[in-house]
Amino acid sequence: MTELQLIGLGTWSPKHGSWEEFCTGTQADDWPNEVKLQPGLIPPRERRRAPQLVKMAIEVMDQACKMAAVEPDEIAVIFSSAMGDMQITDYICSALAQTPKLISPIKFHNSVHNAAPGYWSITTGAFCPASAVSAFEYTPTMAFLEACIQAEEEQTPVLCVIQELAAPHTIMDICPSEVPFSAAFLLAPANFFASPIASIEFDVGQGSVEWPAIDDRLLEFAGNMSARLLPLMTALASGVDTNLRFPITEDMSLGVRLNPCTT
Repeated sequence: MTELQLIGLGTWSPKHGSWEEFCTGTQADDWPNEVKLQPGLIPPRERRRAPQLVKMAIEVMDQACKMAAVEPDEIAVIFSSAMGDMQITDYICSALAQTPKLISPIKFHNSVHNAAPGYWSITTGAFCPASAVSAFEYTPTMAFLEACIQAEEEQTPVLCVIQELAAPHTIMDICPSEVPFSAAFLLAPANFFASPIASIEFDVGQGSVEWPAIDDRLLEFAGNMSARLLPLMTALASGVDTNLRFPITEDMSLGVRLNPCTT
């Protein structure tokens, strides 16, 4: 297994607005009454025009960088979403069928899968590599594996972003996501950071495995493909050493050994 460090983490959903709120909710079943999505990195004028998928990404990426005290323009980024901006996709398909000449240029601009990395690069002035990954149900594990490999091979911090919106009714049969969810994992080479959140070892194995079960307190996220890494997050929130295996294809799996740091 190859060892890395987890040095920063961010997360957002309508149920929690930060890693701290996620930990409190999963450990004490105490969730905030109201959760807002107002990423401070995006200027107010641009924030009003930015779609939810972009706002979610920028919010969790900013949280992870602040937790690690790392400048956003110093890290590579792997952004992932199984379906991209489903709300805009639904709008464009409907507009093409009914009023094709009235398609919003702003919505079209925000429809591409790498819109969030684009906003991130422009907002932070970052010139480091930024890419987008999509592999349908295997999207979160493929993105996490890509980030792990890049952090190890390039010996540089890599920010892995996983997220999915709530699906419109027209796409619900394909992607039964009822609640939006996003998370960002800032990974770094071993011994890179003095006080990591956890050490992580990863490997790739042959053979099919089932997705690990989601905590009962988070079952509303069960249809959200990006939320399939929630077992890793709940284990980290509980502070216990954990071994998990996640599918990355029908007959291959990603093993993750998590050792939370107590200091």
